[in-house]
Amino acid sequence: MSLGALPEPAFSSRRPAVPVVLALIGGILCIHFLPAWPVVWLIMLAVFIGTAFALWKRPFFCSAALLGAIFVAGLLVVQVEAFYYPKNDIGLFATDDPRLAQLELHLDDPPRDIIGTFDQGRPFPPKQVVLASVRRVKTWNGWVDGAGQVLVQIGQPHPRLAQGQVIRVIAKLQRPAPAMNPGQFDWAAYYREQRILASVQVMQANNIAILSEGSIGPFTWLRQQARRLLARGFDLNDSLDHALLRALVLGDNDPELRDVQEQFRRTGTSHHLSISGMHVAIVGMVVFLLCRLLRFNPRTSCWIGLVCVLLYGIVALPSAPVVRSVTLCTCFAVGILLRRSPDLIQLLCLSAVGMLVYHPLDLFNAGFQLSFGVVLGLTLLTPPLLQMLPGRDLDEEIANMAKLHMPVDQTALTPWPGPYSHMQWKMRQRIRLIAAGSIIAWLVSMPLIAFHFEQLNPWAVPAGILLAPFVMAALIGGFAKIVLTLLWPGQSMIWAKAAAIPVAWMRHTVNWLGTFPGSEIPMPAPPVWMVLLFLALLVLIWAPWRGRVLAWLARTTSFAGCMALAIMPMRQGLASLHAQEGEMKLTLLAVGAGQCAVLEPPGAPAVIFDAGSSSISDVVFKALGPFLRHEGRRDIKSIFISHPDYDHFSAVDEIVKAYDVNAIFISPEFRPQSIESPAAEILLRELDGMERPPRQIEKGQNIDLGNGVALEVFWPPPGLNFPDHNDCSLVMRLTYAGHSVLFTGDIQATAERALMQSGQNLHADVLVAPHHGSNEPTTAAFVAAVNPSAIICSDDRSPSSKQLQFDRVMRDYRVLRTRKSGAITVRIGKEGDLKVEPFLHKQANN
Repeated sequence: MSLGALPEPAFSSRRPAVPVVLALIGGILCIHFLPAWPVVWLIMLAVFIGTAFALWKRPFFCSAALLGAIFVAGLLVVQVEAFYYPKNDIGLFATDDPRLAQLELHLDDPPRDIIGTFDQGRPFPPKQVVLASVRRVKTWNGWVDGAGQVLVQIGQPHPRLAQGQVIRVIAKLQRPAPAMNPGQFDWAAYYREQRILASVQVMQANNIAILSEGSIGPFTWLRQQARRLLARGFDLNDSLDHALLRALVLGDNDPELRDVQEQFRRTGTSHHLSISGMHVAIVGMVVFLLCRLLRFNPRTSCWIGLVCVLLYGIVALPSAPVVRSVTLCTCFAVGILLRRSPDLIQLLCLSAVGMLVYHPLDLFNAGFQLSFGVVLGLTLLTPPLLQMLPGRDLDEEIANMAKLHMPVDQTALTPWPGPYSHMQWKMRQRIRLIAAGSIIAWLVSMPLIAFHFEQLNPWAVPAGILLAPFVMAALIGGFAKIVLTLLWPGQSMIWAKAAAIPVAWMRHTVNWLGTFPGSEIPMPAPPVWMVLLFLALLVLIWAPWRGRVLAWLARTTSFAGCMALAIMPMRQGLASLHAQEGEMKLTLLAVGAGQCAVLEPPGAPAVIFDAGSSSISDVVFKALGPFLRHEGRRDIKSIFISHPDYDHFSAVDEIVKAYDVNAIFISPEFRPQSIESPAAEILLRELDGMERPPRQIEKGQNIDLGNGVALEVFWPPPGLNFPDHNDCSLVMRLTYAGHSVLFTGDIQATAERALMQSGQNLHADVLVAPHHGSNEPTTAAFVAAVNPSAIICSDDRSPSSKQLQFDRVMRDYRVLRTRKSGAITVRIGKEGDLKVEPFLHKQANN
């Protein structure tokens, strides 16, 4: 009995893991198509295994039955992983809204302190995060046993917390929030893949009681010591280089790297920041060369290098690339020691089987797909591409010259290779190999990156090649920093300064690469079938076709298909940019306690109405940027700021810098009132320093936003002298194709009364509710004057009493709030059709 008895025995008998991994992946993929009936699949698994034993003497049918068993096993494992949890899982105690709870937790990981970023001069305090397992939960009936993991966030870091402790906390318990805006990262789905269904927020350190101290295992101790040795000697001025070096060498992530990671992502070189086969290969290579320099024999050097690779795999954070790289390197070294020739495809499939059996949901993870997809592409497609690239084989040239048996006088005239020819030939071969590998890696990863991250970088190949030497130097410097600090701890500052030099070079190179034009092309995510078809055609291009004419036709057709599939999503993105159908979109983003609306006129750049939040530290990175990338947009024409309240302009400065916005509009009262707001003063000073002073607009002005989209300013009138910032907010009506949207900022009773008494026609089809949907004595009459078909509100998860009262007063209107609906999109077609779509409800229906 063997899988080698399947058809194509020459391939499957040599690589039996290939059909195994294909069957396992097929079963995992069927989670979206087959019902969750674990009992049925368990019975089918037993039937397939029994059939395999019954057909022991018929290899083909026995192998087919075993593959069927593997397929069903994959389906069974992934459904249990995705849908089945203990009856006392902590997720059953949590809701979407935070609830006060008392829990006993076991700290599974060492707590990490996250330093808040500084935004518009407002420092955000540090917090502590840690993963913990639930021991017990206090209910109305007393303490009950609990299960499952939770993400613990501590607003005031506790200095005595350590891994292995059992603690009791009084905290807010809730489910992780889903993505609230198109293109935004879905934390709920991410944590669900890790089987984490709840999060715990501890407001103060005195809400934590340590019940018992715990002990850590040897692997955890090694990880902690490696990070301590790497950190020693770095001061606060070098914190960014230290954080980048830790991410590069040990795989740790740090919020301080947000901007650096964004630069790597934009240049298409983000793979350099994650631990990959290159990192593991450098460890093994450096150790092997050092051992050889110390005159160890090759087998001893190989054993020492293998031990160091395994230690590195333990010290680095466990992830798909780390496990895959260490597994392949280990098997490769063992094959060399046993004088066997390892098969990379077989080893890759075996590591994939092991990881998918352990965590089957990793198959849908971008990191897993990129890791295994790129390595498989490099293994299969790099050799045929090398044959197509220009280059000469020095050994063949020498052999041919030796066969010519030329006379001595003619041989003397023949250019014989010099002493450095072999070195030059080796260098050329290395360059060809790097170029071929970079091209293949880019081609394989391009559709996956477009699918998962909705972007494309045309400079990824040359950028990756240019950055590779600096990354290698930084890696070697990081490894040397750990070893040298262990041997000579007194010189740790010197080792830190030396290790920071190549890291600084790497940062500057990435910054320079980010200045290239078109370094990031936003595009809508292609469908799954398009990604699979592109990869299939890519394989057909390099397939070993027999016959010159057949090979030319097949490769030309495959290449044309790849180009068509690559251009198709970008053409769809251009269509969304130019709005060929003439549709206008206005999206009120969910930014918590703040407001940010994005207008997408047909055939014109985007326009922003307010951009701020007092509950989200980075509106651009967390909400606006992902949304614009999802919409396929990179240009912002102008920004309108309603009034000088922080929750309406906190992100304006960053938007102007990131998207090169030239036009910023404010009310005449913005500058005078900014004297009372330090954050507003900082914003005006920054804009004036960039030679982009805001322009003042007032009542009666009309602004053409392009292609039939017009903006009429209703408020404030010139010379207004209201003491309240809110009542001086810009009130504007947006019109297109016979429909209108009214923006009201944070106006309250005084401004509402004045607008109704002005005699101005206030009617609008959609009303962006005043003051985030808060009720005032005049609100009912004001809304009646507007008479909207829908009211949309931007608000936080914790509604105020005035907001609750607003909902009761407006019960006869359609009221949508971002805290419940996520982003709210208003669509107006060129024929005059109007739609108001909540993002979360739309996602649920899909």
